Amino acid sequence: MNISSIRTAALSVLFFSCSNNNSSAQIKINDTKIVVKPFTVSILNSFYAEAYSVQTMLTNEDLKIVFKGDLVGEKDTSVFVKSLQPSDTLQQISEINISQLKDYYANPCIEDGSQVTVVIKKGNEKKSVHVSNYYQEDIGKIIYLVNSLVPSKYKIWYDNDRLIADYKRCKGSSN
Repeated sequence: MNISSIRTAALSVLFFSCSNNNSSAQIKINDTKIVVKPFTVSILNSFYAEAYSVQTMLTNEDLKIVFKGDLVGEKDTSVFVKSLQPSDTLQQISEINISQLKDYYANPCIEDGSQVTVVIKKGNEKKSVHVSNYYQEDIGKIIYLVNSLVPSKYKIWYDNDRLIADYKRCKGSSN
């Protein structure tokens, strides 16, 4: 099997697993019913100096990571795919009230560093949230789940302890 065949197979898995499922997943764990409503989350990490991006896509059914070459002629390549079973963490993510999320969260004392953009879709609702050196709890839940499921090379840096400490230092210095 050559590289082209592997890419085609991987992209086929990606294509067929992206189908839009509008039904809620349900499971019983210890007599507790877990209901995961359909959602899609997309996180794009761009590495401009190296001319590529890594897109993480989380749904109520699966997790995918796609390498996106940013040079002309490069094709996207699926590098990680994992089917997911309903869980309490997926349920919490499916219950995030996206209309209450702000478009932008930032630590005003840090101009570069962690820049994460997350797009969440639920039904007909869509919300894009940019987090700049700031810990936002709902985004933290999403990234924590992703990081618990992927190999270390695909983990998204989002250290809540450090982000919160940096923000508290910033607020203390602005008084």
